[in-house]
Amino acid sequence: MTEAEARAIMRTQGWTYKQRSRYGLKTKYVYAQRRQGPKMLDRYICPLSRLGNLTEQELLAKLTLPPEAAEHT
Repeated sequence: MTEAEARAIMRTQGWTYKQRSRYGLKTKYVYAQRRQGPKMLDRYICPLSRLGNLTEQELLAKLTLPPEAAEHT
């Protein structure tokens, strides 16, 4: 999957595509972000280097997890 495909899938599900580096590391990670009331929900997707191996079904599964379950993945 490309970044453009991931963005399009996230957008249709109401999420925004975000890339971040963790704690000053050079490795970039993909997150989905969504507003829920006054809070912003962040959902970890995968390292950017592995986005090409991610399937649409895997991405949708990560986006549809309930918030409690997503905290433990």
